[in-house]
Amino acid sequence: MSSVNINKTKTYCLISAFSADAEILTTTIHSLIKDGWILAGGISASNSMLFQALYKNEK
Repeated sequence: MSSVNINKTKTYCLISAFSADAEILTTTIHSLIKDGWILAGGISASNSMLFQALYKNEK
């Protein structure tokens, strides 16, 4: 079972997924970028999990 977890507030988003789901994670990140989210640093990894933070400038 593949799964990408998205924890999001109005201006901050943290995405995580198992490394086996890297392709789905990439697609999810791409969709968020198209919706105006901006990468906050690079991807992180720990214990077979991948993490990416994003932010959004809201007025």
